[in-house]
Amino acid sequence: MNDRLGGAVARKPLHFIFVLDVSGSMLRGGRIQALNNAISEVLPHLRDEANANPHAELLVRVLAFANEPQWIVEHPTPVADLHWSRLEAVPKGFTELGSALRVLAQTMTELEAAGTSYPPAIILVSDGRPTQSSGVSFAEGLQELLATRTGEAAVRLALGVGRDADLHSMRRFIGNEEVPLLRADNPEQLVEYIVWASKAASKLASRPALGDGAPSVAPPTAVGEPIWSSLA
Repeated sequence: MNDRLGGAVARKPLHFIFVLDVSGSMLRGGRIQALNNAISEVLPHLRDEANANPHAELLVRVLAFANEPQWIVEHPTPVADLHWSRLEAVPKGFTELGSALRVLAQTMTELEAAGTSYPPAIILVSDGRPTQSSGVSFAEGLQELLATRTGEAAVRLALGVGRDADLHSMRRFIGNEEVPLLRADNPEQLVEYIVWASKAASKLASRPALGDGAPSVAPPTAVGEPIWSSLA
């Protein structure tokens, strides 16, 4: 797209970070396979969002967590260049979300120092209650994240998987009662909700004036049998 003088319009970076639970419980009921399918399916939608937004350059990163956080895509990668490698869940792995949030806080500090970008968009997906085996609690990690100006300004969405997802912690992570908190109870819902959350986060992050409100598009209606809510 060109401006009135014929020059290219510079795009500001929009950092988009998936924070994905790969703890042992994600092995139940095909959850990790469904998560991989959902991320693979959402990428074309994010590419469409990026192509439709002349003002933002959408850069994606992926942070997985179980016993410890691990960058799956560590460097900000243009969504057009991102090729998904399937995640593996960690057998008997814990849900060390606090440690993952500490890593995110460090990343937010780096983004703040770099400047000249939209508020980042962060999507958390988890099926359990945060554990504390590493010494970093969920509350401590969240406090560190929100202590950074960029982390506090970030568009934060969360998606629970199955009946054991800790929706209270996810609500605290979102920090905005007007933003929907979703729980997927089968693979179809997981795909639909991640696609919705990704589109909503992208739109909100690139339009800071709307950043204090809920996504303008209503979440999809739940479909299918709640198989994950019936698992022991």
